[in-house]
Amino acid sequence: MTFPLKELSRLLAQDQAVVGAVVGIEGAMIRVATERGAVVARTLDALAVGDRVLIKNGMATKAPVAKQVFPV
Repeated sequence: MTFPLKELSRLLAQDQAVVGAVVGIEGAMIRVATERGAVVARTLDALAVGDRVLIKNGMATKAPVAKQVFPV
């Protein structure tokens, strides 16, 4: 049995980082398409539609991009 407050905090907080693509911008809030559906997050970075972002704890930052490409 779990405590209700602990269960609520687990449901509200994201434990892991989510990667997605920006599909909409409204001021400091952006809408991001992820593998789990659309997510709204805050950002401090200058982003454009189509940018890949990393969302952690409700804040979106530009996702790291590979610097080298190796043929497979």
